[in-house]
Amino acid sequence: MLRVSARTVLSKVKQCSWQQQRYFAEAAVAPKFDWDSLEGSVASEEGKRELASLRSTWIDVQQKFDSMSQSSDEIDWKSYEKEVDPQVLKLFKDSFASLDFPMYDASKLAEETDAKLSGLIKQVQAWYKTVSAMQAEELKAYSQKRMKELEKEIQDCEAAKEKVASATIDEELARDPETAKQIDQEISEGNFIP
Repeated sequence: MLRVSARTVLSKVKQCSWQQQRYFAEAAVAPKFDWDSLEGSVASEEGKRELASLRSTWIDVQQKFDSMSQSSDEIDWKSYEKEVDPQVLKLFKDSFASLDFPMYDASKLAEETDAKLSGLIKQVQAWYKTVSAMQAEELKAYSQKRMKELEKEIQDCEAAKEKVASATIDEELARDPETAKQIDQEISEGNFIP
């Protein structure tokens, strides 16, 4: 009988340990994240998958904390008076009353976590700015180089256009002696129609 009573009281003490965990879970302050803005700063598909995984894990942890923070009933000591020896019950009741649950300062952990997370977010944002600036510089250098090439091509085309506009047949034949020989041969043969 004493063994059964001790087991019953021990199970209630275990339940109190769960109450302590629930209390800690209630005290834990979970920061609220703006997941959408964080997702907006991630460009790669792999990064988005990792962020989705992190978000899913975060939601699971939040749900676990929420389930642990639900309050439970107090120990009904009177229900044990019939089953347990009054001296043993008094011993357990006094022991339970003298339990001192340590206070867990979740705000300190939350502040540290927030500081680390905001530091990581700032690093990621700075990295994106650096990459964007590097890409902008590369694109600027490429566009300037390409613009110089295109300006030279335009100048060459205008010079060629000017040459064609003011060129004479004698100048063209002097520039291309092969064509001049072919034309002279056709004239000497009397072949004027191609």
